[in-house]
Amino acid sequence: MESLPYWMDGVAFTVAEGRAAGLTDARMRRPEALRPFHGLRVIGTDGRIDGGIIDRCTDLRVVLPRAAEFCGATAARLWGIPLPTELTDDVHVLVSGATAVRRPGVVGWTRAVPAAFGRIEHGLPVTSPADTWVMLAAMTAERGGEVSREWLVAIGDFLISGLRTKHGRDKPLATLAELEAAAQRYGSRRGAVKLRWALPRLRSPVDSPRETLLRVGLVAARLPEPVVQPAILTAAGVRHPDLGYLDERVLLEYLGDVHRVDKSVWRRDLTRVQLFQDAGYHVMLVGADDVAPEGMPALAQRVRRALHRTR
Repeated sequence: MESLPYWMDGVAFTVAEGRAAGLTDARMRRPEALRPFHGLRVIGTDGRIDGGIIDRCTDLRVVLPRAAEFCGATAARLWGIPLPTELTDDVHVLVSGATAVRRPGVVGWTRAVPAAFGRIEHGLPVTSPADTWVMLAAMTAERGGEVSREWLVAIGDFLISGLRTKHGRDKPLATLAELEAAAQRYGSRRGAVKLRWALPRLRSPVDSPRETLLRVGLVAARLPEPVVQPAILTAAGVRHPDLGYLDERVLLEYLGDVHRVDKSVWRRDLTRVQLFQDAGYHVMLVGADDVAPEGMPALAQRVRRALHRTR
């Protein structure tokens, strides 16, 4: 068996590069030779990073133009931005000029002039969080999957909120002003109408996309907009529910799967609910079925009745 050059171990290379390095076509056809994209091979594991999106992008860079950037859903995944689950795992690539990258498994995009990009770990060039957000609006069912205007609000909320940690919040990936500027630069291209709809609906701080979808759904059902993360004084200090109607003393808490499977989270949630109730608030617990389109009308009626009862 021919030996593998050290620089190729776990690193993508073209078939031509493999031949030049002394690898036979038979070796490059063996099951252990991965084929991440057409014309590329990966043998070995030393150069692999995460077994996921970082490796896929690093592999693809071997055959991309030098100035290409990762954009759209791919940039969002590299930035750690939440996305709707129905999007495909195609890799989105942006280049300047008139000709987009065309390869199986790749969605190519173009723009007229180069723009600065942010570099994340592993040296991968990606569009900025703000530019990534506006490009998500341009995606369609035929180009990686469509991002709804409601999900654009949820993603925008994530970008301007920063992740909650035990020490507070991380620095947000973008500011509202940066999102507004990116949307203005984007002009009237595909998705611009969704961006204009989403921008005035962005709020912070928000901890999860479902909280945003809940808030947007209640407003769409002609309910008043609840306050996000209001400060509620309880016997144990200030606590922040997901959403609140403060005049009516009604609070809403979204409970995702982590609240169900993690006992420590469940116990903390139980204590929070009891603290809010002890402070004189009516607490409504909301799940994924409630936030789904088919469940939102019934939830809106429940919220409407709760608000009327407390007036």
